Amino acid sequence: MKNEIKKNVSTAIYVRVSTEEQAQEGFSIRGQTEKLKHYAHIKDWDIFDIYSDEGISGKNIVDRPAMNRLIDDINDGKVNNVLVFKVDRLTRSTKNLLELVELFEEKDCAFNSLTESIDTDTPSGRMFLKIIGIFAEFERENITERSRLGKERKAKEGYTIATKNISYGYERKKGERIQTIHSEESKIVREVFSMYLDKNMTMTGIAKTLNARKIPTKNDCGSWTATRIKEMLQNPNYIGKVRKNINDEENYFEADGRHKSIISDEIFCLAQDKINNIPNISRTKQPKEDNYFCGVLYCGMCNSKFTTRIARKTNKKGEEMNTRSYTCNKKIYFNEHIACRNLQITHKKMERAFVEYIQNINDPAEIEDITIDDSVKKAEQELLESIVSNEKKLQKLLERKRKVMGLFVKGELEFDEYKNMLNMSNEEQNALEIELQRKKAELPILTSTPQVLPEDIITNIKENWDRLNDNERMTFLQRFIKNISITVTKEKGKSNIVNIDKIEFHSGELQAREAVRGKIKRKNTLIR
Repeated sequence: MKNEIKKNVSTAIYVRVSTEEQAQEGFSIRGQTEKLKHYAHIKDWDIFDIYSDEGISGKNIVDRPAMNRLIDDINDGKVNNVLVFKVDRLTRSTKNLLELVELFEEKDCAFNSLTESIDTDTPSGRMFLKIIGIFAEFERENITERSRLGKERKAKEGYTIATKNISYGYERKKGERIQTIHSEESKIVREVFSMYLDKNMTMTGIAKTLNARKIPTKNDCGSWTATRIKEMLQNPNYIGKVRKNINDEENYFEADGRHKSIISDEIFCLAQDKINNIPNISRTKQPKEDNYFCGVLYCGMCNSKFTTRIARKTNKKGEEMNTRSYTCNKKIYFNEHIACRNLQITHKKMERAFVEYIQNINDPAEIEDITIDDSVKKAEQELLESIVSNEKKLQKLLERKRKVMGLFVKGELEFDEYKNMLNMSNEEQNALEIELQRKKAELPILTSTPQVLPEDIITNIKENWDRLNDNERMTFLQRFIKNISITVTKEKGKSNIVNIDKIEFHSGELQAREAVRGKIKRKNTLIR
């Protein structure tokens, strides 16, 4: 650049303000423009044009029409001096700022900032411009971080931070921080939980039912799907919770909300228990009331799943009847050279064998074929790992605070910048400490949570199996039995015989154990 601004100075006045800045800090397009026009008049500069980006963030230059027009005019030689109110009006990105400075130098265009008294015709002015840009970007990152922490704080205080994506069943009126129950939608929410638990309908079946009844989704955005139903069934909003960072597993948290619940804790826990167990017993075919062992039967020879088959027979009266049986998948879908040798067994024989097996158990501890998974221990391990991870983050944050203090003591940081950085670090530290406290409070509860013991389930089956209808038996098996490994044999001249090789139970949380022992009773039955 030249050492002096050209005599015929063709000045571009650039002004920008975001909606948030105008509301919080009093910036206005008109106020900036009037001051800059007055300053240009004092300097005796000709104003080529005024470039105004209103209500637009300064984090980049791509999305700003006026800025792009200004760059084009500089490239065309129409402008040889740019005047702004503050450097951060030009851009808050250091990368963009350096690119603009290079453009100014290449096109012999001066730059002036009224507030910072910057003149890029001097080396010190150009250096100062870059320094100011670095702090402008730092401040933008501070604003973003403060906004994030502010939202987390509101969530932890129980306020609803969602705006457009309010949970189905709730609404949030403009200006309100607490969501309220939507009377019509909340009825559908309760009905969905009832269809899933009481009627034992699949998520796909529930979605089809709602679509057939032409019930609209939230804001009428698409049709009901199994995914939408699952999200509803797993949404803790319905028991009075608020959540944050849904898509960030490491930083996800829930807090007690200030809104009213739609679903009781007991019903919600039963739904979670069923959802968590079903993926472990995924099946080729869905179980029905008359083939409820489907999904939990595994082949003792090849470890494949057993699926359901229907055989149509005519009885002595000439009536056509359907007989349901279970067959190893590898026996059905593989050729005879590699097909499984395990035999087929009817549903009635399978049930008799299951009940007899359970009835003959006197001391579960002596039966080596009964096992239980360790999901509670796994959850405890995951929680411990999360606590350690948060403690490491906290240590790194404290180290960063010490370094910032050292820079301030050495005079390498101004007080205002030091104060901003310290405030941001303190907010982050507070959030981490709250999260650590919450997780450490969960640990003793999880550690003391009893598992579903085999003897509990066995006793329950012995006492109540005959009292349960087919639908309740299916629900029971899905909730508490992980798999039953069987081998089917046949002696000459006799029908097929079922040998139960192994039974594996689901471990669960306290609510599941209470369900086994009959503490949660719905519709006056054990498992309904």
